Amino acid sequence: MKTFLLASACLLVASGTSLPAVASSTVALASVSPDSSARYQEHGTNASLIGRGFDQALFTFTLPVAVGSTLESVTIDLSGTSRIKDVRQLKLYRTKNKDRFDHRTPGQLVASAPVKRASRVKLDLSPRTTISSDDAFWVVCDVAPSAQEGGEVVSRLSALKTSSYELSMLPDAKEHRHGIVLQRSLVWAPGEGGSLHYRIPGVVRLSDGTLVASIDRRKKNVNDLPGDIDVEIKRSIDDGKTWSAPITVARGTSEHGYGDAAMATDGRTIYMVMVGGAGLWHYPSHATHPIQMYFTKSTDGGRTWEPVTNITKSIYRDRFEYGGFFASGNGIITSTGRIIFVAAIRTEEAWGGCADNVLAYSDDQGKTWQISETARVNGDESKIVELSDGSLLVSCRNRAGGLNARTYVHSGDGGKTWSEPKQWNELMGNACNGGFARYAPVGSKKNANLLLHTLPASATRDHLKIFLSEDEGKTWPYSREICRGESVYSELMIFPDGTIGIISEEDDNPGFDIYFTRVSLDWIRKGNAPRKK
Repeated sequence: MKTFLLASACLLVASGTSLPAVASSTVALASVSPDSSARYQEHGTNASLIGRGFDQALFTFTLPVAVGSTLESVTIDLSGTSRIKDVRQLKLYRTKNKDRFDHRTPGQLVASAPVKRASRVKLDLSPRTTISSDDAFWVVCDVAPSAQEGGEVVSRLSALKTSSYELSMLPDAKEHRHGIVLQRSLVWAPGEGGSLHYRIPGVVRLSDGTLVASIDRRKKNVNDLPGDIDVEIKRSIDDGKTWSAPITVARGTSEHGYGDAAMATDGRTIYMVMVGGAGLWHYPSHATHPIQMYFTKSTDGGRTWEPVTNITKSIYRDRFEYGGFFASGNGIITSTGRIIFVAAIRTEEAWGGCADNVLAYSDDQGKTWQISETARVNGDESKIVELSDGSLLVSCRNRAGGLNARTYVHSGDGGKTWSEPKQWNELMGNACNGGFARYAPVGSKKNANLLLHTLPASATRDHLKIFLSEDEGKTWPYSREICRGESVYSELMIFPDGTIGIISEEDDNPGFDIYFTRVSLDWIRKGNAPRKK
């Protein structure tokens, strides 16, 4: 019996670096192609998770091309899956996209089969599918609505048959592992709507249940301002399972783009800030031509938006002249009705110089804006929560590269004075923006001390995690991984039933997918329970 090499592809992760390549392994063939150079190439997904519902991607493969060859059957082994009944059906789609699977436009369904008690599932193609060098075959599954959150689907290719040869994999062939969560849906993907890239997500929930997600539509390249960038939103009226067509909030041009939006809501009105024009560092903002700051709002669930209002002078005043930006994602509305976003304002003319964090706030629904005393010297993208006693806690992005502890500052007087920066040694991560949120509304007695944080938990921008504190940020004993591969900016929101929504940038290959994930508090707690003393 002859042997052939299984050539596995590596997963791409943050900043262009690669996860360790899947080890090549020798496989036995039950019967073989006359061409002994035949190779089967397989790619796992960047994602750690799949959700309940239809068309959750497991892995993809490509096949050697021989003129007239057809694919006849594929067998998938689900051995190791925590509960076989959690997988209702396996499907095989043929697409032209080898980089990602988009469940909204999945391609041609060429085979499907229900998953019963057996762990091996054969997918027979009828009619047989002619193999093309442009084809990627995606193995996807339908996850049962009652699937166990925290369960795991383990999948691998067990066998495949073409008109030219039949291949049987060894039992220890590459496994693909995906944890099950309540929900996963793709919100934006590179290339859709004629835009090469989408970045910088945010998400809020309104009182009527509508979710509104925001994004930078970076049409021509992935770079920050300056550039041809729009701010747009999508709406969901089914808790994030599906999303509307995009709605433009601020339309950019090559001469003046908009970006880095942040939202806050009282449940009825959405308040949004953003920046525009010059870049903070590139084609840099300067005293005579600073990057501009804007405000807008929507009172109809994000369907329409007021024209953006320039609030630059209100933010810079006579204290700053070199420009700044808002920490993208979400701001807050306090128990007194104050709208707050955290801004980082340059205090030095030099490229890459110091930028201080201040609060940009409004006490009249955005009509006028003020800024606080400096919260953090030499800060960056920072997020804020109101604690149960009404004090303010700001989580600050580190400016140093590599793996660093997140820092924070605290104010008990509404931002007039601030504590010295301290470190959260349990929140180790890359210099990156992240989500920061109270679990329960201010004034709630139940779960009043719970805080949530998302952050890439590595020296590079990958391994996005969600962290849980039960003592208003003193300690962070629980965490759970959202995405094992490249994963960068993210934001959080809380559903009325206590489940948590996370919107995140994942898998920069060739651009970021924007995913919405829904998990429970119990799922986070079971990730790594604190050690007993």
